[in-house]
Amino acid sequence: MLGYHHTWLNLFDEFQATQDKLEAGNFLKLSRVSSPTYYVEAFLDESLEWTEYAYTERELQNLKNDAIDCGFTFTVEEVSND
Repeated sequence: MLGYHHTWLNLFDEFQATQDKLEAGNFLKLSRVSSPTYYVEAFLDESLEWTEYAYTERELQNLKNDAIDCGFTFTVEEVSND
């Protein structure tokens, strides 16, 4: 099972290396889709209880709902994808 995982990782690394070699104007080069990433911290009585990243608006809303349901306060910070 682990060999299968490593095979896919190697294949992905090779794909990324090929993409980096292609010129920007080449139609085969895939454009990067930039979407915001959010870092959420949840607190209970000023004590940090958990942290989590959200990669979509839906994930972010679910994390906020979880924090509210548990009676936590929370902060959300948008982080760079670079």
